[in-house]
Amino acid sequence: MSFSRSWPTIHLTVFVAALVGWTIALLSPAPQDSAQKVLGSQFGIFLFAKTVHVGAYAVLAMLGGSAVVFGRKWVWLLPALVVHGGVTEYFQQFVGRGSRVEDVALDTLGIALGGLVVWAGRRFNRSAPAATPTSPE
Repeated sequence: MSFSRSWPTIHLTVFVAALVGWTIALLSPAPQDSAQKVLGSQFGIFLFAKTVHVGAYAVLAMLGGSAVVFGRKWVWLLPALVVHGGVTEYFQQFVGRGSRVEDVALDTLGIALGGLVVWAGRRFNRSAPAATPTSPE
C-alpha cells in the first residue's frame, strides 16, 4: 500500500485523535492554581482559555473538512462539532469546571472560521488551472 493510498486513513486518524484529545482536555478538571501561576491574572486565564476554544474548534473543522474520505459530505461535520461543543460544555459541570453557553458560542465561532477556510481552499482548488504534465526530454 503506497503512501498516497493510505493518506486519507492517516488524515482521518489524525482528526479522530485530535477530537479525542480535545474531548479529554475539556472533560478534565481545570488546574486553576497552575494556570494562575503561569498566566498571572484572571483576565490572562480567561483570554487564553477562550482563544483556545476558538482555535481548537477551528483546527478540528479544518482537519475534518480537509479529510479526503469525507469528500463532498464534509459539511455534516460542522453541526456535529457544534453538538460536540455543547455536549462537552454540559458535562464539564460534573468534573469541577464551569459550564457556559458563551463557550459554546466561541466553539461555534471557531467551527465557522475553520469551515470558511476549508470552503475557501476547496473553491480555490477548483478554480486553479490543472497542471499539465510535461514530457521528459
